[in-house]
Amino acid sequence: MAKLDKWDTLEAYLATVQEALNLTHWRVSIAREASDVDAWADIQVTSQAAFTAELRVSHDWWSQTPERQREVMCHEVLHLNSHQTDAVVDNLEKALGEIAWAIFSPQYEDATERAVDHIAKAIAQHLPLPALPKA
Repeated sequence: MAKLDKWDTLEAYLATVQEALNLTHWRVSIAREASDVDAWADIQVTSQAAFTAELRVSHDWWSQTPERQREVMCHEVLHLNSHQTDAVVDNLEKALGEIAWAIFSPQYEDATERAVDHIAKAIAQHLPLPALPKA
C-alpha cells in the first residue's frame, strides 16, 4: 500500500471535520500554495460553482500542535456555514458607499471572526486530533 503524502492526509482530515460539522455537501479543495501571511489557514468560497471552496494552509501549519491544527481546521470549515451571511453583507459594499464600507467592513469581519473562533473552540475539543506529518 502506498504511503499517503501530507496533502492526502490533510484532505482526509478535512473530510472528517466536514462530516462532523455536517458540511459534507461542500466540495473543498486544498491548494498547495500558502495561506495569507497573517493566517494559519484560510478558506475562500468560489463564486463560479455552488458549494465549492478552496482551503490554504500556512507554511507553518505543519509544525503546529495537533490541537492547534484541529481548532484552526474547525474554524475554517465553520466559515462555510456562515458564507451566505457574509455574501449578503459583501453585497452591501456598493450600496453603502466607499466611506461607510471602510468603517463597517472591518468591524463586521472582526465580529464574525471572533464568533466563528468562539464556536470553533467549543466544538473542536470534541473532534478527533489530526495525525498529520510534521514539517
